Amino acid sequence: MSPLARIFYVSLWCESDREGRMEWKPVTFKMRYLPGDQCDVNELAKELIGRGLIVLYTVDGKQYAEIPTFTEHQVINNRESESTIPARDKNTSRTRSPRVKAEGKGKEGKEGKSYDRGFEDFWNAWPKSERKQDKAKCASKWKAAGLADLTPAILADIETKKATEKWKGGFIEAPEVYLNNRRWEDGVTPDVRSNTVPGHTGPAPPLAKLKADSALAVPPPAAIREQLAQVTGKLTEKTRATA
Repeated sequence: MSPLARIFYVSLWCESDREGRMEWKPVTFKMRYLPGDQCDVNELAKELIGRGLIVLYTVDGKQYAEIPTFTEHQVINNRESESTIPARDKNTSRTRSPRVKAEGKGKEGKEGKSYDRGFEDFWNAWPKSERKQDKAKCASKWKAAGLADLTPAILADIETKKATEKWKGGFIEAPEVYLNNRRWEDGVTPDVRSNTVPGHTGPAPPLAKLKADSALAVPPPAAIREQLAQVTGKLTEKTRATA
């Protein structure tokens, strides 16, 4: 496990309530505990999920996380308030309501139709948009591709894409397109807007930033340019005279 993943894991203990549960807000955790580190917090989360150190689950469309061994190693203060975060179904890796109302268009969206638990987490995590439809068709593709074991990685990727300017601007593809093209394998990272220049993601190189600033510069009026030319000419003549 990478050093930053270890640090991230320790920080999650600070976020947990007395049952080891927390609301899953990876971007907030990154800013709170790793503000100066150039890293993808969702990749760190994937390391922890892969080792079983944390478990992501969804209840009523909201995502949570739990440290499974928290109560085994933590001494709980009896005066601490009870957990207000819903527990996950420990018989499965995730939690959902036993019966859900399907979203989208078509007759396949009947209330009471059940789907794979991992797919329900995927569907609930997907942002609402006019392209979020054909739930039954997406569920069939999910099952045919055997994506249940990849649910943690897919959920982490969706959280990463939610932090990009593209998704924030409403340019969200249809979930069916996402599944067909296995978009979670794209390796997308959140956009960094501070100290950037066009065509670059992340901190801008000094030269590129200088060129970008120069392109935005407004030239001085003609009268000022003429005065500068006169002063420059006089300085040149003085330099030649003393050479």
